[in-house]
Parts: sequence; C-alpha cells; structure tokens
Amino acid sequence: MDLTSAVINREIVAFTYDGLERVVQPATYGVTTTQKLTLRGCQVGGQTRRNTTPCWELYTESKMVGATASGQTFDHFAVTGYTRGDSAFVRIIAEY
Repeated sequence: MDLTSAVINREIVAFTYDGLERVVQPATYGVTTTQKLTLRGCQVGGQTRRNTTPCWELYTESKMVGATASGQTFDHFAVTGYTRGDSAFVRIIAEY
C-alpha cells in the first residue's frame, strides 16, 4: 500500500499493528529520529491498548500488516492536536 498517497489523498487506512486491528486517518509519513519509515495517524476505529479512540499514534511501517486503503476520505481529523512539521520526523515524505 502506498502510504504517501493515503496521506496526500486523506484516505483512511486499515492494518494490523502489534496484533490489533487499526483504522487510521493518516497525517504524516516519513523517517523518524529512529531512522524508520513511520506513519503518524489519528486512530478512529479498531482496537487499541489504551481502549480509547480517537487517539494520535506513531506506526512503524515495517510493523504494519495487511495495510489497505479504505476508499473513504476525510476532511478533518477526529481529534485536535495535529501539527504540521511533526518533530518526531527527521524527513517528511508526505503531510496532511
């Protein structure tokens, strides 16, 4: 799945991460300070260890299993708190 396209097109994505199904509004895709390709997103559905959605999370791409684009787009994030130029990234490939 092309995460760059999902961020640019504001397309909700679904994947398994740490054994839990996630549904996420993608915000930023790039390389973090740990040198890993990562997605920052607002989880709006599925399962979470916090038992709270919506919430902001970082998802390392190599740990995402079965990532698919849902075909659904969004205009606004489910919760506030998104900041362009996310400091967790040393190189941003795509940004909302």
